[in-house]
Amino acid sequence: MKIRACWSALEGRAEQTITGLRAETAHAEQLRDALLASQLRLETLYEEYRAQAAAADSSKGMSDAMNQRQFMSQLLKLRERVERDIGTSTLHLQTLAHRMQQAEIDRLKMKTLSENDRLAVQKHAQKREQHRMDELGMLQFNQARAA
Repeated sequence: MKIRACWSALEGRAEQTITGLRAETAHAEQLRDALLASQLRLETLYEEYRAQAAAADSSKGMSDAMNQRQFMSQLLKLRERVERDIGTSTLHLQTLAHRMQQAEIDRLKMKTLSENDRLAVQKHAQKREQHRMDELGMLQFNQARAA
């Protein structure tokens, strides 16, 4: 009886899956961090522009006021988009965490099955050796009685 290679191969495949998920998680975290930094920059830019507009004279022309409103509206739309992207990124990270947990469970299953198979082979070899020792003992006992 030999140790089956399938369990160790499946364990290796599970470890590869975990490695891939770790890399994907790291990339997703970098993306979320970049989105959070963008959100902070947009907030700062919006507040600076609003303060600058409030401090400016009211002697602006109609076209300047329209441009200011349009720019602030665009900043708000960008902020909403970044917030939506952050939510999507966070959801993706949660999904990856769940997939990582499942992959770790699968890896542990394969490791356990591999270990159980190894122990079964070892137990079988010990039984076979014990059987041989018993046969040898019986043979020696019968030879000693015959002599």
